[in-house]
Amino acid sequence: MSDEFLSIVVISYNTPRELPRTLYSLSPAYQRRMQRHQYEVIVVDNGSANPPTAADFEHLDMDLTVLTTQAPSPSPVAAINRGLNASVGSRVGVFIDGARIASPGLLHTASEALRTSPRAVVGTRGRYLGYKFQRDSMLEGYDQTAEDRLLASVDWKADGYELFSISVFDESAGASWLNPIAESNSLFMSRLMWAELNGYDHRFQRPGGGLVNLDTWARAIALPDARPIVLLGETTFHQFHGGVATNGPLTTIDEFYEDYRAIRGRVYEVPQTPLRLWGGFSVVVPPLELGLSRPSEAAHAPSRVRQQLSKRVGQHLPPSLRRHGRSSLEIAWPMLRGDLFGGWRQHKQNRADAVQIRSSTLFDAEWYLGEYSDVVEFDPAEHYLKYGLLQRRQPGPQFDSVWYADNYPDVGSSGTNPLLHYLVFGMREGRRIRPLDPAQNTAEFEEIHIQATEIASSDLFDAEWYLATYPEVAAAGWAPEFDYLRFGVIRQRHPSPRFDGPWYVQRYDDGRESGANPLVHYLLFGRAEGRETRAVTV
Repeated sequence: MSDEFLSIVVISYNTPRELPRTLYSLSPAYQRRMQRHQYEVIVVDNGSANPPTAADFEHLDMDLTVLTTQAPSPSPVAAINRGLNASVGSRVGVFIDGARIASPGLLHTASEALRTSPRAVVGTRGRYLGYKFQRDSMLEGYDQTAEDRLLASVDWKADGYELFSISVFDESAGASWLNPIAESNSLFMSRLMWAELNGYDHRFQRPGGGLVNLDTWARAIALPDARPIVLLGETTFHQFHGGVATNGPLTTIDEFYEDYRAIRGRVYEVPQTPLRLWGGFSVVVPPLELGLSRPSEAAHAPSRVRQQLSKRVGQHLPPSLRRHGRSSLEIAWPMLRGDLFGGWRQHKQNRADAVQIRSSTLFDAEWYLGEYSDVVEFDPAEHYLKYGLLQRRQPGPQFDSVWYADNYPDVGSSGTNPLLHYLVFGMREGRRIRPLDPAQNTAEFEEIHIQATEIASSDLFDAEWYLATYPEVAAAGWAPEFDYLRFGVIRQRHPSPRFDGPWYVQRYDDGRESGANPLVHYLLFGRAEGRETRAVTV
């Protein structure tokens, strides 16, 4: 056996549709410049209703071992560590999620990167199939059927790089190929480094492992003399399968973060360790993914000279004109430096940024004026845009601007207004936010909980029947009332045999037009109004 023999550990759980694609993408027929004798694949099934067998994949002609778990747990940690122990390669990669299609050069490029140093820790940026974060697209009807059609639109089995054209970065990948990453869904290290790390931490026992994959990446790149490397042009593509982390409720994600804090004694932060990049691109990369066409992140902070000049000019203007005088100064100041149009361009950009802040539900102008009585000569959105970061001011009770800037050092160091950064970049990058009072959920989350409680306590909702009728909900670990609240209309599901939700939606136009969950609509309005319901007909 070669000293560079590679082992790949893949975790499987109720993915009969997705796992065959994953394993095909790891086969010698698909992986470029990798031959059968150079690597093995170990699938550890973590309690699937119908566990896969090696015989199911004989046609792939790969060195494949399939292990089943006799006493599975909701967390994949034990299954991963079992796979690590069963592997024989001097180098080992882990796929915590068996529903990810690998890009064609992943194994070869990772092997090359591992050769650069015995202390190399090699990761990849994850991507979602589809054109949005799957947590968002599934609310618009994206599901396994839609994804099957999407995959059929490209000849990915002949050229897996075609998948880049129908995918986007996931939340943990950042906005471009140059950002820090929060995790890697294909993580490669030497066998010795896996032993040094002691595998995945067994204390992460939440369904799906909680933040264990993020924790493992952070611990790995923090090992002594570790050489963190992220591959360019190679990735894993996440298939939609109702996973508890990617496609689960936001309340579950919050529990993951609390679990991490209980285990590690600190709030999770994306590692800012400098990364080395390795590899190249086999497709044309959109400029946005290279960070070349992003809106300017230049600081809005005025220079000391400009501040003094603005102050002196303002002293000679009446209050009603001071704000306009300062705006004019912002235009004129670059002209004094010889840039005839830069000031006007920057002024237009500032106005556009202020409009974006003003239109956000996270900015509360009335609250801002009440909180900061000195803001009497400025439009509140323009004032917050200009001075929010410098003076550590808050835009409203639902967005802790100071916490956001402190929690993400790249925001504070760039001089970018925190709320503007979140609206333009952070939301797309999956960055977390919190209200000023961390113990207080946002109104949206409160409303979700209220509606879910209404559903769960109703005699028209039968949790046992729902889970038996829609087994994928139980497999994903979702609470049935939250699943019905979120997907009842989209997937035309019934809450029980006693209430036909799709019929109710079609029967009453106002309920259909509002987009409300039919059972919630009936419980809050329809019952009091005497509206009809009917049982589910077979």
